[in-house]
Amino acid sequence: MNYLEFFGLQEDPFRMTPDRNYYFPTKGHAALREVIRYGLQGDEGFIIVTGEIGTGKTLMLRLMMDDLPDRFETALILSPHLSRLELLLAILQDIGLSGPGAGHPASLDSLLRILNDHLYALAQQGKKLLIVIDEAQNLPDESLEQLRLLSNFETDTQKLLQIVLFGQPELRDKLAQTNMRQLVQRVSIMETLAPLSKQEMVSYILHRFKKSGVYEMPRSFATTDLIWRFTKGYPRLINKIMSRALLVAYAEKETRISRKIVREAIVSFNTPKQGRPFPTPVLRWGTGFLLLLLLFWGVVFPPVWLANSISWDRQAMPPWYVQGTALATRLADDGRQAMASWHEQGLAWFNGMVHGGRQTPSQPPQLPQTMPLPAPPPPPSPLPEGEGTNATPAGEPAGESVRPQ
Repeated sequence: MNYLEFFGLQEDPFRMTPDRNYYFPTKGHAALREVIRYGLQGDEGFIIVTGEIGTGKTLMLRLMMDDLPDRFETALILSPHLSRLELLLAILQDIGLSGPGAGHPASLDSLLRILNDHLYALAQQGKKLLIVIDEAQNLPDESLEQLRLLSNFETDTQKLLQIVLFGQPELRDKLAQTNMRQLVQRVSIMETLAPLSKQEMVSYILHRFKKSGVYEMPRSFATTDLIWRFTKGYPRLINKIMSRALLVAYAEKETRISRKIVREAIVSFNTPKQGRPFPTPVLRWGTGFLLLLLLFWGVVFPPVWLANSISWDRQAMPPWYVQGTALATRLADDGRQAMASWHEQGLAWFNGMVHGGRQTPSQPPQLPQTMPLPAPPPPPSPLPEGEGTNATPAGEPAGESVRPQ
């Protein structure tokens, strides 16, 4: 008994191939299908569909081919790594036309003449050519420019061909280049295929089980959340994880898709982890410490222009804010003083390291030599009594001296 018989399945419900029988018309897929139909019926020149890997672009391409009316002749290009000449040859070969005859080398002019004659012949029959290119993000710029030139094949009332490009988001980036502005002006419809929502993912899984013969596989909400986190709604990843989960459940003889089984299925893929901005815990902790240090430095040593430009209305401040601000100010002052002390000690240590070989700590510091000052003049010698000036006794008024008669 294989795993399909174990679960009562008629076929693998989660094949990786874009099977149109398993098409699930989500809101986004159904809307895109209608837009493409409108563009083809409205004789639009360029139709561009982009989407991430695994969103179902190839399935939408095949559904578009099924919906084409008989008035279209198609040229489908699946390997777009082609130069201008190779692209024209591939288009002609896909619609059953050969290049120039023997002895005539293929050139752009000769290939364009052959294609132009064929387009006018189709127009006489009421038909036109539809060129469909998958993985169009791989087209060289010169080949995209050649497609723009092909869109010039038209009459006074209608275009002789239409072009549909399917590609990854890189195609939008390529069209955003300055040299592609002429092509972008000719694009009538540009749509993006989005992944499934969480509810659409559940409906998608149930739809595939029903198509394979089982109405519903038992599961839990936790299992649904785990599948959603792993797949992000991309149908290809959903098929991948569900197919592996069925194999794991069959190996463990479980008929219920549990969270444990889905986790084991995810681990079995050995999917390499994407690079992260902080690859190691040491770098994360180091970055956090550096940011904290810079914040402390900004508080302790704020820029002068910032400190002078901030004014506060202390009456409008709540008490807890005023107290907290005062505490922060004290801490900042203490930190500033500590930093100044550390700065002085560091300078002293640095000077000791620089001048350490010239002077040992045991030697007293040498004072700088100074010029000797001149000795002060000697005090004057005392005069003998009766000589000299007549000094006025203390306490008597000074006046003229009186000679005795």
